[in-house]
Amino acid sequence: MTGYVCVNCEEEVDIEPIDEKVICPKCSHRVLFKKRPETPSKVEAV
Repeated sequence: MTGYVCVNCEEEVDIEPIDEKVICPKCSHRVLFKKRPETPSKVEAV
């Protein structure tokens, strides 16, 4: 399962986008953003 956040109601949704419709179960909005980690990983430049 992948975590997403609804753009409209900001509900956190766990769905599998390949098997399920990408839709918010609370408000039926179809635009969801993928959740990102709080602290981004750092890559050292060479």
